[in-house]
Amino acid sequence: MIKRLIWGPILLFSFAFCTNAQEYDTWFQGGLSINVVSAKMTIDSELVSTSDIESEVGYQFGFFGRVNVDNIYVEPQLLYSTIKTQLVFQDYQGVPGFDPQASFEFNTLEIPIDIGMRFGNLRVNTGPSFSILLAGERSFLNQTEEVTDEYNRLNMLWHFGLGGDFDRIMIDLKYEFGLNKTGESLSNIIGTEFIPEQRQWIFSAGFNFLQ
Repeated sequence: MIKRLIWGPILLFSFAFCTNAQEYDTWFQGGLSINVVSAKMTIDSELVSTSDIESEVGYQFGFFGRVNVDNIYVEPQLLYSTIKTQLVFQDYQGVPGFDPQASFEFNTLEIPIDIGMRFGNLRVNTGPSFSILLAGERSFLNQTEEVTDEYNRLNMLWHFGLGGDFDRIMIDLKYEFGLNKTGESLSNIIGTEFIPEQRQWIFSAGFNFLQ
């Protein structure tokens, strides 16, 4: 179902314009992509706060493909991602001054899809991002647990971005928002259900092999 949702519109898009190649300038790009993710959570609670690090830092790497038709393009990516974050639990279990820290690490398969427009060498884009959880780990009170089954395996986010193509090198900066994986199971620790808001910036560098 997920594959049909992702690849169906892209294949139809490619077929429709390729069959009219005499009217449209169509070409393809594809290659490797490496991303750095800087995420920030907004937590409206007196029970939990971000650590001194105050943000999540993660990395993504994988492949991209791009279908260009005149100044319009569609670009799906397939990325392996790892991201870590730390939270502080205030006065845990009602003990004043007892503020233990929890560390989370998630490995996911990210499938962002860009739908964009070119202006010379520059690009603007938007689109959905599908995040498939592969593994999750939580370290808390000197115990490390696998928490993969405590989270939704599939999340959907949305992003907006700017980019540029410089010969075979491609640079992008995206702003992405959606549900936060960490927040889905915080209730298992503090007994109160809430989901913090997540916003993240993604800096991407790609190398095009098709030219």
